Amino acid sequence: MRKTLLGYVPDESPIYSIHPFVNLLFMLVVSLFPMFIAPPEWNFSLILLLMLLMWFSRVNMRTLRIYIPVAVSMGSIILISYTLFGGTHPEYELLWQFGGIRIYWERIRDALVVYFRILPMIFTMVFFLSTSRERDVIVAMRSVRVPFVVTYVFAMALRAAGMVMEDFQIVRQAEQARGFDSKGKSLPYKIRKYVMYMIPLFALSLRRTEDFTNALVARGYAFTGKASRVKRADYILTHYHFGTMDAALTIIIAAAFITVLYARYGLGLFDLESSSFLTWLRELIVS
Repeated sequence: MRKTLLGYVPDESPIYSIHPFVNLLFMLVVSLFPMFIAPPEWNFSLILLLMLLMWFSRVNMRTLRIYIPVAVSMGSIILISYTLFGGTHPEYELLWQFGGIRIYWERIRDALVVYFRILPMIFTMVFFLSTSRERDVIVAMRSVRVPFVVTYVFAMALRAAGMVMEDFQIVRQAEQARGFDSKGKSLPYKIRKYVMYMIPLFALSLRRTEDFTNALVARGYAFTGKASRVKRADYILTHYHFGTMDAALTIIIAAAFITVLYARYGLGLFDLESSSFLTWLRELIVS
């Protein structure tokens, strides 16, 4: 098993035969698709495609369960904010009215559109982080000649995020070893405990920051002065080769993005009026 930003994937995963730049390009481009696609059924199809790619990449699908509460709570907040706190719109189609609260069909439609635009973006990021290690992200950035300072800061941010998650588990296990059990406690009590976790996590982060700084100084790294202008050899890039398959995938991703743009603005597709799901849902609610 290989350690990634969100978990583990097998060493024999097919995703490792693809250059990290292609994975980064896929994440950046596909995450933009929902911005140009309004019908929820198309965005839901994109979610299914991403889940199929996760299965093909041999990602542990059980890790997706941790995102179910996030998806449910996010959808509930969006629906409530659009329907109950959406205000009064006389030009909209009124479905129900409870006292001063008016539920319009257009507000329900807008909530569904927004929700199914956000979900594919989240799944795209989860797919990328579940199949990419910190080193792969660095290789992808160095492949397009991103400055070393930017790459270093981004890499340290990713590494720090992974360390904070590991430290959080260590702190919780230390509490459990001392007999603490949060089961059965009230929600405000658990929130206070999570806030208290910030103190040891912040202290550990400061200690690691000093260790990183000392290690860089010992290796002669510098961000200012003459040492910062020294050309550094990208030794890590020698382990990755941009092959014919990578070039073909890059062309396919770029062509898919151009196709979506042309279909949306050139042919007028992917708008709300072309959504068969919204048409069916409106007829179901109204009837």
